[in-house]
Amino acid sequence: MIRLPVAAFGVSVSLMIGAQTPASTPDGFAVARPGYRFSFPRDHGSHPEYRTEWWYFTGHLWSLDGKRRFGYQLTFFRQALPKKAYSGSASWGSDQIFLAHGTLTDEGGKHFWVGERLNRGGLTANSATDHLAVFNESWKAEQDAGGVIHLHLSVPGAGLDLTMQAPPRPVIFGEDGVSRKGADITASSHYLTFPRLSSSGTLKLANEAPMPVSGTTWMDHEFSSNQLGEGQVGWDWAGIQLRDGRSLMAYRMRKSDGSQDPFSIMYDVDKSGRITRRTSEFKVLEQGAWTSPASHTRYPQPLTFEAWGERFKLVPILKDQELRTARSTGITYWEGACRVLDASGKEIGDAYLEQTGYAHSLKGRF
Repeated sequence: MIRLPVAAFGVSVSLMIGAQTPASTPDGFAVARPGYRFSFPRDHGSHPEYRTEWWYFTGHLWSLDGKRRFGYQLTFFRQALPKKAYSGSASWGSDQIFLAHGTLTDEGGKHFWVGERLNRGGLTANSATDHLAVFNESWKAEQDAGGVIHLHLSVPGAGLDLTMQAPPRPVIFGEDGVSRKGADITASSHYLTFPRLSSSGTLKLANEAPMPVSGTTWMDHEFSSNQLGEGQVGWDWAGIQLRDGRSLMAYRMRKSDGSQDPFSIMYDVDKSGRITRRTSEFKVLEQGAWTSPASHTRYPQPLTFEAWGERFKLVPILKDQELRTARSTGITYWEGACRVLDASGKEIGDAYLEQTGYAHSLKGRF
């Protein structure tokens, strides 16, 4: 696929795509379409007219003396059930299912904690539609009127409370408000991001006193009704925070034969939150592999993303950061904190890497 320069041809391309994009899926869910006009804080909230939505937080945290390093992930999923009459108890009549995954990585202690949640929308899990406020049991992420996001995560053996100040507007990826994921025109999402949220709070580990921590969080929010196109099985996604102030987002959509889909893309965002360049002509170099002793899944690692004459090598701070979520989404995938090295081996940043579709295809799950 040839990507036309947005500055020169954005209007005509958007109109052409918009004319071809259906308003809804065959089963009645809204499709991400060009021309969507974001409004905040409303669009930080839930969009139940779309089938799938997630709020995704990953971060790199250090103790105040800088000697201990941690990573964390907290992802809230909302999945709408097929649109049909509900015949069960009215008390459980919600057609919204809320799932969540949470992890904490302790590099020095070489420990990886995992938790998961699954609840029908209601008293135990829900999300506001007019601002960011999502919870699943005790896990929560909520933005107050001053723009501060409050986050709580607890897993067996550890707990985390963070606050982070969000800028007025997020980065919006895609063209004319739509992030395409495949040749199928409905394989798209509305995708917004806070790539650098200054974060501080308290980490509590079993048998230790509460520990003040600080660092940086990456927050994604996507809503769509179809994330994968025909022949795609999964993706390698990276959120990279460089020491020079830039943030890079890349996703390699993988086909069933292992090749990179032409709709894969990589973005460069400057320290002010402005997208400065994007390309589909990037390479992902596989420089080894790790095989999970639990699932026996083989993940190519480290991965090096190559674009614009630069190389960004993502080296996990802990090899085993695999999630096996049989009690919620039923998906096995790898997601973890990484160091970022340049071509000379110098450490130049931090990243979170997500690798899906290696244990099984994700087609039909999102």
